[in-house]
Parts: sequence; structure tokens; C-alpha cells
Amino acid sequence: MKRLLLLLGPTFMIFIGLQVLESVIIAFLLFYSWLLAVPLLAGGVPWKRFKITSRAVLLGFGSGLLFFLFIYGGLHWLHIYFIDIDQLRNLLWEWGFSGQGEIWLVLILLMVNPILEEVYWRGFIYENLRKEGTAKFAILMTSAFYTLYHLLSVIPIFNGLYGLVAVIPVFIAGLIWGYMRERTGSITAAIIGHVLGDMGIIFVYWFIIR
Repeated sequence: MKRLLLLLGPTFMIFIGLQVLESVIIAFLLFYSWLLAVPLLAGGVPWKRFKITSRAVLLGFGSGLLFFLFIYGGLHWLHIYFIDIDQLRNLLWEWGFSGQGEIWLVLILLMVNPILEEVYWRGFIYENLRKEGTAKFAILMTSAFYTLYHLLSVIPIFNGLYGLVAVIPVFIAGLIWGYMRERTGSITAAIIGHVLGDMGIIFVYWFIIR
């Protein structure tokens, strides 16, 4: 029961913020508070997993650049088929993604999100699952539940079933970052890759949607 709560907690936070209260700002506050508080209270922040090696840096930049090009490049050419820009702008406005808060949300997405998500999933949760099971099990579970809450934010953005298709790269990213976590013994590569992947999302917002 405790493990299930740890796996589903981030999704509950996003659901309350986006679907119930309809605010990106509140969703972020609830979500990041969970990601930060739970490992701290459990005494499980994996500080030793922050080690920086040349291999981790190269893997991080390589995977991050791949996801950046896939996200921004793909939507730059195909967004007219997948996204109703006017409808999405209205949705983001309803969520509170406008005005001065817009800059703060962008900075959070680039500077806070990659660190806290990786500390939680490839750090805290992975560490606990790995103690009791195989690497494959830990990678699969962290990737699946990491992907789950992205459905809540991605499905309203894309047209029709494209929302379901759009989370497939999220799951793949989770698998790759989990694999790098296992191979390097560090979450540094995952954080670097995550930063560049999120930068692709910001580029889509700033140069296509905004």
C-alpha cells in the first residue's frame, strides 16, 4: 500500500492541480512539494547518486539532444496535424500559464523539474525498487508511473488519440534514463538529458504556441 501511494502520489498532485483546480501554478506547487518532501521525510534522498563522471555527462547530453530534436523538430513540422493552437492557448490561459507567471513557470520547468523528477523517480523510487527486485523491474515501474501523470497534461493538448501517442516518448525517455541510472550508478546523466528534453518543450511553447 505504501509503495502504491509513492508511485501514484505525483499523479494525484497533478490531477488535483490541473483537473480539479485548473491551475498550472497550483499543480506545480503540489507536485514539486511531493517530489521534494517525500524523499526528505523518508530519509531517502540519494545524495551519492549525484556523482559526475565523463560517461554520465556524455550519455546525458547525447540522450537530451536526441529528445530535444525529436520534440521541437517533430512538432515544428507536424504541429498543424496534432495541435489546435488557438484551443491550446485558451487552455494554457485557463491553467494560469500567462503574464509574469509564465516566466517563472518556464524557469521552473528548466531548472527545478528535471532535478526533482529525477531525484524522485531515478533516485528515491528506483533505489527502493532495486533493493527488492531486478533492474528491469525498477526501470519498467519507474518509467510507467513517471509516464502516468503526463497523460493528464498531454491529452488535453493534442487532438484526439494523438494525446495517447504523445506520451510514448515520455515512457521511452523513462526507460533510457532508468537504463543510464543503472549503468552509471548516477542520476546525473538523467538530469542532463531531462533538462535538454524539457528545453525542447519550452522551445515548442515559445516559438510555436506562444
